[in-house]
Amino acid sequence: MPATPARALRILACCALAVSLVRAATFEELAARAAAARETDQVPQAIDLYHQALQLKPEWSEGWFYLGTLYYDGDQYADARQSFAQVVKLADNPAAWAFLGLCEFETADFPSAQEHLKKSLQHPLPPEIDQVARLHEALLLTRLGLFDQARHWYQPLVQGGSHDPTLIAGLGLNALGRAALPREIPPDQRDLAAAAGQAVIAWMTGNAAAESAFRALAAAYPNAPGVHALFGTYLLASNQEQAAVELRRELSINPDNVDARAMLALLLIQSGQLAEASTYARKAAEDRPTSPAAQYAYAQTLTDPRQAAEHLEIAERLDPSNFEYHIALAHVYSKMGRHDDARRERQLSIQLASQSDPRGPS
Repeated sequence: MPATPARALRILACCALAVSLVRAATFEELAARAAAARETDQVPQAIDLYHQALQLKPEWSEGWFYLGTLYYDGDQYADARQSFAQVVKLADNPAAWAFLGLCEFETADFPSAQEHLKKSLQHPLPPEIDQVARLHEALLLTRLGLFDQARHWYQPLVQGGSHDPTLIAGLGLNALGRAALPREIPPDQRDLAAAAGQAVIAWMTGNAAAESAFRALAAAYPNAPGVHALFGTYLLASNQEQAAVELRRELSINPDNVDARAMLALLLIQSGQLAEASTYARKAAEDRPTSPAAQYAYAQTLTDPRQAAEHLEIAERLDPSNFEYHIALAHVYSKMGRHDDARRERQLSIQLASQSDPRGPS
């Protein structure tokens, strides 16, 4: 039957009352309902409820954090990034800094991702977040071409027994000197990156099969840039003559390989071929000033201790975890009469040497 004006008014009043009751839900009620929906995997409802609660209490950092995790788990990284950005505005939350960096990684804001992941890793993190943050920090440093720094992040992940395919591919790219992410590897180079990563894992874990893995890598990919430099690096500790052969092979294939040039320079210094060493080391340092190995090698060819100190200080800033750079600086500072600085560098080198794992690359 058609609604009378009085009946229509009553319907409107009921609707208004229902709306007012919904709007009158307290923050505590919305927060409890949001948590219940999240814990029972009712994701769309949980997201909606968290938004409602946050409208009432925008300073609720825990709500922003949970909202961010819901978006993150659903691969909605741009929305998750906004939520975690709100968290870190409200509180210095290491886990939120980590998630913010991970979201920035996924949205290709790599400089911000590297900054925020590094910030998060300065604090203790829950183990599951810590491992993911460390891996992505290593991936980012590799993509930025900071291969030595990245290697220090990979080492504990490998020692922890991780066999994540992304880690293996990322480590392979790092070892081959490719400034890229695993997802950027061309399809025809994925097997190469994986094989290189597996060989380095064998090296890092002290596996007796490491040398055969490197020999198989060099045999399977004899003309791939980075392969002979990697094999030569592995051989440095056991067979320097063969290491030099592999490094020269690398430079015949890829003359622009800065690390191969720097390592060959160091071998030439040891064998007394200073003039040739200086040529290789200077070009390496000029071509890639951000290579700590190149800066270190060039410093070893300089007779002026002040000039040598300048390049060693750059190497140390780029890779402060390498105890050899501290030893070299201590020696140069002593020559310059800077005895307090020399003492400090010697102490640092001892601390770092005690932490170094002799089984793998440092």
